[in-house]
Amino acid sequence: MEMENIDLTEKIRAIVGPLTKRPETLLIRRLDKEEMLTQREQHYLVVCDDEDLGRVIGRHGINSNAIRTLVNVVARKYKKSAYLTFESFGQNEDW
Repeated sequence: MEMENIDLTEKIRAIVGPLTKRPETLLIRRLDKEEMLTQREQHYLVVCDDEDLGRVIGRHGINSNAIRTLVNVVARKYKKSAYLTFESFGQNEDW
């Protein structure tokens, strides 16, 4: 049985966007390859400004863990699990 392909990008944006000073610069990208789109696990990269990264991650990762929990609540509705990685634009010059 093939699993449904869902995209949680906009749901992640709705959760992370209000935590940033400049939500228009927020970049959320799904990292899975084309042949992996129907798999149970989904991987997302969340990239924001350097000054917003601290807000998004929070002290001791409290905010990032809460974001992961909220996204996984939605993903479990579709029998999926989501993995989020947080970076700033300054960490990788490819953006």
